[in-house]
Amino acid sequence: MKVLPVAAERGIVLDRVSAGYGRRPVLDSVSAVFRPGAVTMLLGPNGSGKSTLLRLLGGALPFSGSVRLDGRPLKELSHRQRGRMIGVVSQSPSLAFPFRVDEVILLGRLPHRKFLCGWTEEDFERAREAAREMELDGLLSRTAPSLSGGERQRLMIAQVIAQDPVIMLLDEPSSALDPRHALRLFRFLRRRADEGATVVAAVHDINLAAEHGDHVCILKGGRVAAAGEAGSLSAQLLSEVYGTRFEPLGESSAGDGGRRRLWRAV
Repeated sequence: MKVLPVAAERGIVLDRVSAGYGRRPVLDSVSAVFRPGAVTMLLGPNGSGKSTLLRLLGGALPFSGSVRLDGRPLKELSHRQRGRMIGVVSQSPSLAFPFRVDEVILLGRLPHRKFLCGWTEEDFERAREAAREMELDGLLSRTAPSLSGGERQRLMIAQVIAQDPVIMLLDEPSSALDPRHALRLFRFLRRRADEGATVVAAVHDINLAAEHGDHVCILKGGRVAAAGEAGSLSAQLLSEVYGTRFEPLGESSAGDGGRRRLWRAV
C-alpha cells in the first residue's frame, strides 16, 4: 500500500512504544504517526492491540518508548492538560450512576472548568450543541442507565464533543449505532478533521474504514503490519493480516469525495 512519510510534530507521534497488562505484553515496539486534519482508522484482528493503543494514548496505561502529542511528551502532561487535549470514547463505558443525560454531557466540560467556579454559559452551550449533534436533545431529562445501548454510545460521544478536544480517540464508536446515526457520527468526525483535529478510530468494519478514513494503521500481534492511505488497501494485505481470503466487492464514495474499493471476506 502507499506509505505516508513519517514526519510530523503536530498530531500524535509514537516511537518504539511497548505496553501491556502486568506481565502480558500487548504492543511491541509500535512506531506510527496520526496526523492532524485527518481521520485515521485502526484496523486489525481481535487481540491485535487496537484498544490497548487507544487506552495508552488517552493516558490510561503505562508504556515504554516515546509518545508525543502536538510535539509534547505524553508523560509530561498533567491530567488536566490531557483532558483539554484528548477526548476518549471507550468501547465499554460505565454508566451505572443515575445521572441525567444533560449532566453526563456537561461532565465533558470539566477539564475547562476553573477551580471553585461553576459552569459557564459557554459550558452549557457546548453541551447543548453536543446533544443536538448526537440527536439527544429529546432525552436530556432521562437517566443514563435507562437508555438503550445505542443511545448510551451516542451519549458518551456527545460528552467528548462537548469536551472539544484537539485529539479524538474512539474505540468501536459505531458498534451499537443504527446506520443513520453511524453515518451522522462519521460525517461529524470528517468535519472535525477538516477543522484540524486529529481523529483516530478503531473499527472492525474494513469497508467503514475505507469509506470514512483518510489513513489506516493496521495492527497484527501488537505490531504495525501496515500504515498508509485508506484507498490503497489490497486483497493480499488484508488476507495476510486477517488470515482469510478477500475479494473486491465494488466501489463506494468516500468521505473525502473520492472513490474507494470495498472488500468482502470469502
